[in-house]
Amino acid sequence: MSPSTMKRSMSFIMTLLLIQSANIANAEPVVLDGINVTAPSVSKRDDLDPKSITNPYRVESSAGFGTEVFTRKEIEAYAPKDVFDLLNKAAGMNLTYQGRRSPFSLDQRGGGQLTYILDGAILPSSSSRILQKIPLSDIEEIQVVRGATSLALGPTRTPGQWGTTSGVNTGFVVIRTKHPAKTEGVVSAYTEKSESLPFATGENLYVGSRFGTAASLLSGYVAGGAAAYDRSSNDTWFDGQNGQSGIINAGATVGKLSVAVTGYADTGRLEMQRGVTYTGALAPDKWYYDPLTTSVLSSTVTMAWNRDQVTILSLFKTRFEQDEHNESFANAIVSFRRYSEESSGYSLRHNAQFGNTLVQLGGQINNSNGFGPNLSNPYNNFDTTVKGWSGSVEQKLFDGALTLDGGYRRDLTQSAVSSTVAAQPLANHDVDMAPAHVFALGARWKIHEMLALNARYFHGDEGTPSDFSMKTKTGAPLHAEKQERVELALEAAPASYFKPTLTWFDYNIDNQKSVLLGANNALQFYTVNGETYYWYTEADVLRRGIELAVKGDVAQNTSYSFSWTHLTTNRTTTNGVITDGVGVSTPEDYFTALLSHTWEKYRANISIKQVSSWLTSASPVGIQNADLGDYTTVDANIMRTFSFSGSRLTATLYGRNLGDVHYSTRYVTGYYPDRGRTLGLELSMAF
Repeated sequence: MSPSTMKRSMSFIMTLLLIQSANIANAEPVVLDGINVTAPSVSKRDDLDPKSITNPYRVESSAGFGTEVFTRKEIEAYAPKDVFDLLNKAAGMNLTYQGRRSPFSLDQRGGGQLTYILDGAILPSSSSRILQKIPLSDIEEIQVVRGATSLALGPTRTPGQWGTTSGVNTGFVVIRTKHPAKTEGVVSAYTEKSESLPFATGENLYVGSRFGTAASLLSGYVAGGAAAYDRSSNDTWFDGQNGQSGIINAGATVGKLSVAVTGYADTGRLEMQRGVTYTGALAPDKWYYDPLTTSVLSSTVTMAWNRDQVTILSLFKTRFEQDEHNESFANAIVSFRRYSEESSGYSLRHNAQFGNTLVQLGGQINNSNGFGPNLSNPYNNFDTTVKGWSGSVEQKLFDGALTLDGGYRRDLTQSAVSSTVAAQPLANHDVDMAPAHVFALGARWKIHEMLALNARYFHGDEGTPSDFSMKTKTGAPLHAEKQERVELALEAAPASYFKPTLTWFDYNIDNQKSVLLGANNALQFYTVNGETYYWYTEADVLRRGIELAVKGDVAQNTSYSFSWTHLTTNRTTTNGVITDGVGVSTPEDYFTALLSHTWEKYRANISIKQVSSWLTSASPVGIQNADLGDYTTVDANIMRTFSFSGSRLTATLYGRNLGDVHYSTRYVTGYYPDRGRTLGLELSMAF
């Protein structure tokens, strides 16, 4: 379906909703259920059950405290703008934005590197230009795994072009799409407004059905959806974006064998916001991507030999393409760059349960290849493969009061081609890197029915110093990155209205890579055949802090949750020189909160995000001093649901950043302030 055809179809959907909403006076109100945040996470889907061995993304019992799950109800309660806006609500997360080639970045407890997985497909490094287009209406849940001490989720190194300054993965974001519970459909449309900017609109359609029953020889489901959105801008802000997407889900179960397939595709435009300099002048850059296209095809095959023996096979293929346009508001200079990247992979895992012992064994192969200019590199030509395997054991003792687990993972990166020099298109041909080794240990002690102590330990050795193009100015060798991570958490549940968890974390990273700085914090570089390359250095990093999370259900219809992350240390040691980045390169405090209340036919939600200040911003142009962060945003929404002609019509009035705070989180060509207060209305009809 072409973008113009989709837009016409979605406009028709909005017209239908408006016609239905005109009949609200004749509709009967529906009493809404409250959001229960303290009940155990239970899903009708076995593959989402956090305790089921059929769940490909099950984490160890001792790692549950570091895993945060956004369910369908919680996603609706936050009413976020997009996936990145939702992830910024997670504990310890800090979303930064810049009007440059890699716009969105998520830091986890002061740093680190996240891997994103969509229905089993490991997304490429271009995720910062992909996730904002995925419709939230297609998502069943998002699982945020902090610390990444669960070794079976994915490779410790993301395949693709190297160059990251963090060689060992520190977390996963697992996105699971919707499966229909019955024959059902949902159509929705919204419109919203920010200050003097044009109205933004969006439309979504989802339909699905199930066939067979649990007692049938053959049962399954099929579903599909389409979505479009348009957040136009003007030449002053130049931060507009639009997108059109489609998704197909299908699954079947025959006896003990289950097969699930997901196909997703999108296309869109993303403008790179104009920076506002220290003097208040607008940067002249007129950069944008048009189009950005993504396609994902994934499949998960599960063979449940019996309730204690399960084999899971996952396969995926993704393709990402971007056309980058570099223009200027000040002159007629125009340039164009095209980049594409493909990734594919499969994993095979067997989970075996022997009484109180769970054994997990598995292997993965992931390949990524790309060509063309991307980010700050004018030339990329790579084809890399990560091959890995992992094994873990989880043992329950003393009638489940004590659970111990341990695991090992080995990942080997093979480079068929890895070149950033056009004159050497086959550089670094057929090279195997030194393997990465990871060990993890965990323990959970249920001291009392209301109290549990958890401990996690992680040791990771990157194996190789990193990208072939990373060189030091002195010629000294770079060393493999090593990480040691320790987390201790005390969970309590004295009452349903008060369930706190206190976590202490300590991340020790040796030989973390960064670009060498010179006078005035300018990045040091050299030139080969007219192309720019950076000199690198390495440093030892220590991050420590505490995290407090509390949730509770007050009576039947009111629930709350909040988290506070306090970074006590973010110390960097380079050539014997020690600096602490708390309040300088990273915030000291992060706070999130959500309050939900349901009464009769209404549900209201209010959420808060608060981040303390920091003073520097690093980018390819160097380190800039700036006033960043130091903001508090308040979002709120209220919804009412009606029953009309056999359908459920829901009207939601929402506001984001109600305090109209124009905060910034990066400074490169200038500040990139938030749009500020946004007010909107969404209408949805379920049938």
